[in-house]
Amino acid sequence: MSAGTIGILLLGIFFLLMILRIPIAISLSLASIITLLATGMAPAMFADIMEASVSSTALLAIPFFIIAGNIINHSGISQRIVRFVELLIGPIPGGLAIVSVIVVTFWGAISGSGPATVVALGPVLIPLMVNAGYNKAFAASIIAAAGGIAVVIPPSITFIVYGVVAEGASVGKLFAAGILPGILMGLAFCVYVFLYSVRHGYKGQVRGSRKEIFRAFWASFLGLLSPVIILGGIYGGIFTPTEAAAVAAFYSLFIGVVAYRQIKRENFMPVMVDSAVDSAMILLITAGAGVMAWLVTTTGIASAVTTLLMGISTNQYIIITVIFFILVMAGFFLDGISITYLFVPLLLPAVMQMGYDITWFGVILVVAVSIGMITPPVAANIYPAAQIAGVSLHAISKQIIGFLITGIIVGLLLLYIPQISLLIPNLLGL
Repeated sequence: MSAGTIGILLLGIFFLLMILRIPIAISLSLASIITLLATGMAPAMFADIMEASVSSTALLAIPFFIIAGNIINHSGISQRIVRFVELLIGPIPGGLAIVSVIVVTFWGAISGSGPATVVALGPVLIPLMVNAGYNKAFAASIIAAAGGIAVVIPPSITFIVYGVVAEGASVGKLFAAGILPGILMGLAFCVYVFLYSVRHGYKGQVRGSRKEIFRAFWASFLGLLSPVIILGGIYGGIFTPTEAAAVAAFYSLFIGVVAYRQIKRENFMPVMVDSAVDSAMILLITAGAGVMAWLVTTTGIASAVTTLLMGISTNQYIIITVIFFILVMAGFFLDGISITYLFVPLLLPAVMQMGYDITWFGVILVVAVSIGMITPPVAANIYPAAQIAGVSLHAISKQIIGFLITGIIVGLLLLYIPQISLLIPNLLGL
């Protein structure tokens, strides 16, 4: 059976199962098993490959970061950070919307998950904006779009998975490479909401006095310190990214139980159960996607795709632009982990053949994933935001278009100027 036939069979079955609304983890596994049988491979290989896919030490960081994010979500720190940033921004038009983008971007540096960020901050920020006169759908779209930055700015779960799939990619270097692009996306969204607010007459808030700002800063200090501890420890050589995840979990526990005393005996277990369920779901997808990635590599599908891509044009900018939009369109249907396992083996060989850095490509992939989080039908960030705001998917989808265009512009900028992503890793000597 040729590589093309195997590829059509594998992806055809997978997308058919997705259309039938079979859960993505099951769709990945079933498509891989059927393809293994069709190619005459031993079915026992499936279990071996699944086990190997989740045996990486780097993946241990995922449950720890999820625990850290869930505990922080219940610690009451979000209101403190919102108040601090709100007092700083003051009377700038659209001030509360800009505050929302900044706080959600910062929160992504704690949770590493887009939907988790939306669920944590949506109930706090959306009512604040609505009470200040903002359109409900616009308020929800701000949280949904900015929540996508969580997969770009470290610590990002998608970066961890990419570091496992793209052999030779350092998770620490990927985290460093995501800092500037994440900030750039946040700034771009701030500019967009500012222009939108000027057009629609959304006013700012009263700027706080120095005393009020200092009090708000001190009240939110422990939460603001969290990303500093995580990233400072990694780049200071104190601990690895996996160890940093464990430190983040214990630090968030200190904030929730000791400092703010919001985590009590009665709500501790529900937080841990939610973390276990989220971790199991991600690792189940990882196991199934790992088998599919192995098939893509070993059956020659990846080589065939590389040949096809390199035959599109002699201009490498055209090829990488096509690759970027393939990843963006993949986000219409797939989550970030599935995109990473499915498309990295397909596209990375062509990227490396053109001489591009694998860390840079990791940034391009997660930026595309962040855009996919606000593009239906999957739109992992839109659904919870719409539910929290009490608006229809149609209403929020109309408002999200401006953020979608802004995100694509930032993605293209990072695509054509790789030095933006690689600046901080190079400064850190990574």
